[in-house]
Amino acid sequence: MIHLDHCPLCRNESTRHVLTCQDHTVSGKTFPIVECEHCGFRFTNPRPHPDDLGQYYESEDYTPHQDTGQNVIDTLYRWVRHYTLRSKCRLITTLVDDPPGRLLDFGCGTGEFLAHCQSQGWDARGLDPDETARTVAARQHGLTVEPPGRLRDVPSGHFDVITLWHVLEHVPDLTGTIKALKRTLAPSGTLVVAVPNWLSLDAQFYGEDWAAYDVPRHLSHFRPRDVRRLFARFDLDVAEVRPMRLDAFYVSLLSERYQGGWLLRAPFVALCSALWAAQSSPRHSAQLYLIRDPTAP
Repeated sequence: MIHLDHCPLCRNESTRHVLTCQDHTVSGKTFPIVECEHCGFRFTNPRPHPDDLGQYYESEDYTPHQDTGQNVIDTLYRWVRHYTLRSKCRLITTLVDDPPGRLLDFGCGTGEFLAHCQSQGWDARGLDPDETARTVAARQHGLTVEPPGRLRDVPSGHFDVITLWHVLEHVPDLTGTIKALKRTLAPSGTLVVAVPNWLSLDAQFYGEDWAAYDVPRHLSHFRPRDVRRLFARFDLDVAEVRPMRLDAFYVSLLSERYQGGWLLRAPFVALCSALWAAQSSPRHSAQLYLIRDPTAP
């Protein structure tokens, strides 16, 4: 375990403890979440050393890196993932002047989105740190998925679109990763970043059992203002924020399971969360950020 002595966002050294969450997927251990007393950014601290993080993904219960369903929730996750592939591909198509273009799916997991984009003519490349996920991507889709370190071999300004679908919260080195991604992004390119939002109603309702805290795999815990502030450090702007409406239903189902609660309550909580978010500032369970260089033509 390592202990960060400063906030990853503003580098302030003063934090306060806000939650202690359990890893319900792999280890059963508990991990503290702290909040920066200066900027309010939340992060898991202490946390596993980056070299040890892999063991917390080694479970048949970690659905994003598996290709078979074990229960109703796993099946629902894969159905939603399949359903959203086309909408995600339609989105990135609107981000380039002459689609299809060059795409990097950073943290591509088992490669469903990557494979779909390639089938639509995109020059698409995937990177993922998990060896099991890379193996599944090769077996199921015939993909060659490489470790994130291969990003250093990519020419500057290469990609028209870089996607991070629920990946940024897993990244141990936010600064180094964003610098590397920005270097490989074309001047007029777009970063597409989806992350959970702990300001959502479902997060407030489930508290430490909110499944999207997902410690220790989730190292950073974002609000919209955190995302804007993080990318502003690299002279990048959030051009648009969109809701990911289906996420609340899946997260609420998992949260009910963690609490030993009533699974039929989950859709009601998710619906309330979505309705509340629609009436207030962007507070959906998960949100999608389109991020660009504001000086680009």
